[in-house]
Amino acid sequence: MHVGERDAVDAVFRKVELLTSIGQTIGSLEQLATSGQFADDGLFSWRIGKLRMLQSWPAAGDHLDRVFGYPNVMAMVHTRGLAGLGLILPGASRAQRGVLAATMCTTAYGLQTRVPYGFDGSDHFAFLNYACAALEKAFPHDERAREAVVTFLAAQACLSYFTSGAAKLFSPVWRDGSAIPRIFRTAVYGDSLFHRTVQNRPWLAKAVAWSTIAGEMAFPLALVAPKPVARGILAAGAAFHLGNARFMGLNRFVWSFGATYPAVVHVSRALGRDAKPAATRASNLAPLKSLVAAAARPGPTRHTVIAATGATVLAGATVHRMGKRRRERMRASAPGRLVRVDGRDVHVLANTDGEGPTVVFENGMACPATEWGWVLAKLGPGTNYVAYDRPGIGWSATASAPRDAERSSEGLHRLLAQLGARPPFLLVGHSVGGVLIRCFARRHPELVAGLVFVDSSHPDQLRRSPGQRQSLPWVRQQVTTSWLKAMTGTLRRSEEYRPFSALPDDMAEATERCMAAPGAWWATRQEMHHWQHSWSPDAARLSAISRPVAVLTAGETVRADPAHAALQRELAALSTVSRHDVVTDAGHNALVMAPEHAPGVVESIEWVRARANGFVDDFDDFDA
Repeated sequence: MHVGERDAVDAVFRKVELLTSIGQTIGSLEQLATSGQFADDGLFSWRIGKLRMLQSWPAAGDHLDRVFGYPNVMAMVHTRGLAGLGLILPGASRAQRGVLAATMCTTAYGLQTRVPYGFDGSDHFAFLNYACAALEKAFPHDERAREAVVTFLAAQACLSYFTSGAAKLFSPVWRDGSAIPRIFRTAVYGDSLFHRTVQNRPWLAKAVAWSTIAGEMAFPLALVAPKPVARGILAAGAAFHLGNARFMGLNRFVWSFGATYPAVVHVSRALGRDAKPAATRASNLAPLKSLVAAAARPGPTRHTVIAATGATVLAGATVHRMGKRRRERMRASAPGRLVRVDGRDVHVLANTDGEGPTVVFENGMACPATEWGWVLAKLGPGTNYVAYDRPGIGWSATASAPRDAERSSEGLHRLLAQLGARPPFLLVGHSVGGVLIRCFARRHPELVAGLVFVDSSHPDQLRRSPGQRQSLPWVRQQVTTSWLKAMTGTLRRSEEYRPFSALPDDMAEATERCMAAPGAWWATRQEMHHWQHSWSPDAARLSAISRPVAVLTAGETVRADPAHAALQRELAALSTVSRHDVVTDAGHNALVMAPEHAPGVVESIEWVRARANGFVDDFDDFDA
């Protein structure tokens, strides 16, 4: 590398140090101006913070007091301010700048140890900037190492922007723009003027959200884009942080993230060089060519390459086999049985050997058939019933085609025929299952003896209930987060889906284990789409039914959403023969899964059954 190129790397880090230090020095001055927060009666009292540290170092109390106690801790803040000022002022040598940058890293770590909360992305990137600056000084004569450090910093900046944009892209509240007015109405990061501007302009909020997503995810293009485009991306990034500083008070982000831009520009110039493109392409392929050549030559290297390749293939096969065995173990632990319908396995809990109508259960969103465990246990011994898992939910296999309202109804129709279930059918639906039993009743009214809605969804609830409409993006986000956690094996069963722990002992553990599988959450994401765009519009077309209807409503749901009560009354109004009961102390899921509420659900079923006794037509021709 030429001297000019070496000086270019030094110039990059001089800018990194300067910009980062401006923000950090301002932060140190703010801490000095509010030093009372570190006092024993302040917000960051050492008496409280020390309790956490003494758990790790019980014998270090006096030593910790000398470093972190008040007012001693302020020496760390003074040191930080002076080191930052030294990096701002001209004249420091490379070695001195390295010491000052290392001092900023050490004091940052010490303050974060003293106060383990209140830090954000700007503090983390400031630490990274200083760490790279100090590391670069440790290799004064190794130009490849110095280039690697500046490349690492640029890559970290690009990765930070891209992952932030990707996270927003996965978030429903960012995709529909509803996150924007919610953020700017908060006291900490809010701005009344901006909030008023976007509150009643959904199109503007959505435009801001998608501009942010696109800008963050496009930031890595600054490394490879033509010079004017790269400059535009960096200018947009700077404008973004300046806007956040103006409207959200995130002033330090301007300096910490802006300080990485010189590194991005430097790497962009290196990637943009067009000298000796053929030689460059050859050098890029050199590792692959060397690997192939090594595998072709006899000797120990060849054996090593072959062994490594075989190990990689074997590892992939092992992972695939482990996943297959895990799915087989889960299927083996399924309560009930698996029935083959339309070329796929459907999990059912069923009794079809009794007399009279068959009670058919439709589950809530994301819930397997085991959610009815207590209800099934309370049914009479001679009662025919069928509870099943929809495609991809619980232990049922996924379906090859989307399960819109028509396919869902016909799939249930074929399942009942396969099981030999005796009509008429008394349909019981919990939550979104209430929408699906309306879809089935609309298509097969001659097979339906009555309907029981258990804190059921209403086809118009998202339009008429502001609370349910506003919470929908957050529910989508929760489902997406559960899916990602399940994919990475970090889904905690007891925390993520606690209601299932109340099921009977022979079902609770198996159900919680089943809910930890990513496929169930992916199927739930698809069901949420069908619920809005197919199931609810189709169910709304059933405006009345000549069969008896019972409605059971959870009191907690009504208290949380007053509009829910009116919607539940409309469900009861579907029939002239109906009843509507509100269970005051029941929640939405507990109404089905808690043992104390199961008798109420069974009572509603028996009430409908008693009034449907006169409905006995000829069902001998029922088949698929």
